[in-house]
Order: sequence, then C-alpha cells, then structure tokens
Amino acid sequence: MIYRTLFVRYSTFYGTDRGLKKLKYNKLQEWVGDRLKNFEFVRIHGPTAEEVIKDVDLSNKTCLITGANSGIGLEVTRCLNAHDCKLLMACRNSYEASVVAKNVCEKKENIKLYELNLASLASVKKCSDMILKNEKKLDIVILNAATFGLPWTLTEDGLETTFQVNYLAQFFLIMTLEGILAPDARVVFTGAESHRNIKWPIEKILSPTLEDISLPREQYTSIKAYNISKLCCLLAMHYLGYRWLNTNISVLTAHPGTFIKTRLSRNWWVYEMLYTAMLPFSKNVKQGASTVIYSAISPELEGLSAIYLKDCRRCNESSMARDTQLSFKLQDLTRDVIRDRVLGFDYSIVKPEVIQKDIGKEPVEETFASHYTG
Repeated sequence: MIYRTLFVRYSTFYGTDRGLKKLKYNKLQEWVGDRLKNFEFVRIHGPTAEEVIKDVDLSNKTCLITGANSGIGLEVTRCLNAHDCKLLMACRNSYEASVVAKNVCEKKENIKLYELNLASLASVKKCSDMILKNEKKLDIVILNAATFGLPWTLTEDGLETTFQVNYLAQFFLIMTLEGILAPDARVVFTGAESHRNIKWPIEKILSPTLEDISLPREQYTSIKAYNISKLCCLLAMHYLGYRWLNTNISVLTAHPGTFIKTRLSRNWWVYEMLYTAMLPFSKNVKQGASTVIYSAISPELEGLSAIYLKDCRRCNESSMARDTQLSFKLQDLTRDVIRDRVLGFDYSIVKPEVIQKDIGKEPVEETFASHYTG
C-alpha cells in the first residue's frame, strides 16, 4: 500500500517529466522517509563503524581515502579521525572536503586535503606527486570513490567514465604510491555484491578487450558499467595480492551493503526513489561503513590478503572475480591503457609462474561479527 501511495505522490510531484526539480524531489524524500519510519523493525541490524573501531589507537597511522566527503567515505573519515588517525582526504570537490573537515571531524589538525579528479589521469598523477612529496608513508589506503547512474560519457582520457572513476584511476593511484606503502600497509577497495551479475563467455575471459570493460555507447547501461568496474576491482585485488605476496602488505575488498542510501544514487531519479523506498530494509551508513573500517584496521585480519568481506565476515566472491588468469589478463590491459595515456609511467607485472602459493585461503572464523549481539 505504501508503495502505491508513493507512486501517486511521485506522479503528483513530477508527472512523467524526467526534468526533475531538486527542491520538489527533496520534499518527496522527506515525505517518504517519514512514512517509512514505521518499518524500522525490519531494518537489517549489525555492528556500526564506531563499534568496530572501539578502543583502537590509530595515532601512529596515516590513511589515504578517496571519496572521503560523502556517504560511506564520510563516515569512515569521521571514525578514523576520532581515533587519532592522520587522514589524507583525496576528493574531487575541495570545498565539500573542507566542509567535512571543518564540521564533521573533531581533530582537524590531523587532516590534509588533496584534490583528486578521477576522471582525469593527469589529475591522479598530480595528486600522487603531491602525496609523494609531502608524505613519508601510508599505513592504510581506502579506495572508496565511485560513481553510478551516469549517462554514457567519456573522460578526457577517452574512456567510459564509470570504468575510469571506479577502477582504472584508483588502481593507477595505488600503483603510483606503491613506493611509500608501509611494510604492513592495508589497501582496501570498496566493492559491491553486484559484481556477481557479470558473466562473460570463455572467449572474453581468455582474451578481454578494452571494449569489454570500457563500454562503447551501444553496449552501455549504467548498471552494467558499475558492475564491471567492481569486478575489475576484485580482479585487481587478486593481482595485488600476488604482487605483494612476499611482503606484509595486505589488500582486501569490502562490500558495505546493498541499497544503502548515499549520494551514489544521485545521478538518476529511478535509483534515488528505489534506494529511498528500501531504507527500512537496508543498513544505514554507519552500519555500511563497518566492513570498510573492519577491513582497514582489524587485527583479526593480520596476515590475510586478497579476501572479500561483507558484514565483517569473509565471503566468497564470484568465480570470475577470483579467476587468476583473468586477473593477469586485466593487468596487461590496464597497464597498456595507462601507459598509452600517461607519459613516462610504467610498472612491471609480476608473472603468474613466480607464485609459490595461493593466498587468502585461510579461514576467518573467530571474527568481530561472529560475536556481535547488538
């Protein structure tokens, strides 16, 4: 009944015109939120980021986080700052980042702002150069920035925007900063369960092309592009796990949760409506940030790498996402794409034949989540 009423209200506000007016939409969101408060009893419960990070001292740690000024990234930033972590906020919108630093974070002296436009590899290189100049080490890197729901567009580098922003540019960032990663650093990708929706035929797995990951207009949907980008992040995680096999550097991917209401859905009203309607059945932002925080700081994960987590637990990713051959094929492609667009940048790819063991297979049975009773 509430969804029928919601549709009527939506029609009253907007009719069938897609040229939505922001003010009216905000009023509609407020109305929906008020009506859905009665359904709080069905909300998914779980630990919050604050509960995960409780009693952890991060005073000697430096964390770089992309997309730090909104949604999951903002909550992660707030919690890490409250526990004395030095934070490097890498954001496209410097003004919004400064507002967060001023009004949300308690310990402003522990924050540095870096401008980072992921739709420009030149901007990524400029940002990394500044970080390399100013910072001695990075203990934690959280690659959290993402976009979703865009119409088909190309970046200044000639690549599909979702692919570049969500995967390629952030992978480029971590490769440029590899030299200042602490000996026991943790790198965390923010992932998505929807990566499972991508199923390629064997010929694509054996020989992926740029058009398979940076979609041309005729193949593009925003959902497909988003899911491919998150699949690429998981494949990159496995590659980096092998690359750093003989070190104590860990790389993990954390799924915050499904239908968490953040600004990620802001680009298309359909998803804004869907995410708003799902509010009582999904995690809130504080709960969603918990797995990202857990992956970044939990001592329970020491010695583990190349693992995928959701709800603060180890989870098996899709078979495609853990395909070793595909992860190295993607690396060949990724390196070529970056090398063609960034003058003077290159890196050697660790070859599969030097791998001595499979990593990330150790069980994680006794974890924070397994004891959570909140």
